[in-house]
Amino acid sequence: MRREPVRCANTSLAVLVGVAMLMVSLGGRAANKADAAKAATDEPAPAKPETVHISVLTVPPRKAQVRWGKKLLGTIPVPRALVVERPRDSGPMDLVIRAGGFLPVHTRAYTFSDSLVAAKLTPPAEKSTIFGYKQEITPVPDAGVPPAEPPPGLTPGPMPAPMPGPTPGPTPSQ
Repeated sequence: MRREPVRCANTSLAVLVGVAMLMVSLGGRAANKADAAKAATDEPAPAKPETVHISVLTVPPRKAQVRWGKKLLGTIPVPRALVVERPRDSGPMDLVIRAGGFLPVHTRAYTFSDSLVAAKLTPPAEKSTIFGYKQEITPVPDAGVPPAEPPPGLTPGPMPAPMPGPTPGPTPSQ
């Protein structure tokens, strides 16, 4: 009696998936080898410049001073942007932009690539529209401190006598 092999649907599916994955991986290697050969014959990728240009402008366009710490970087020439040149990857720059009639803007510019910083100017009357605005607290007149003079018609009473307590005496010495 001859036995027929038992075929399982799961086994044939697993074999089919394995063959498909093998073909994809071999095709990917061939493509990678072709890309590597092409890259070796082509010119190398152009090197990044050693400096970056950071352009600073205001919205609405206004003449404004741009400072980095105490150093004045320049004045924004309206309607163009102020362009600052810095070494690439030299770290972030914390800038303060001040324009007449507007609140100062504190912002950060990064030096890993050329960038544009557009600072929105806000007049003092619209400061409540800025994210993080806190309403000013009106001071309470007395704040719990007694007045310097008693109110009229109220006379202060006599001071109470001090409480009797132990009298300091000589300390025993040994």
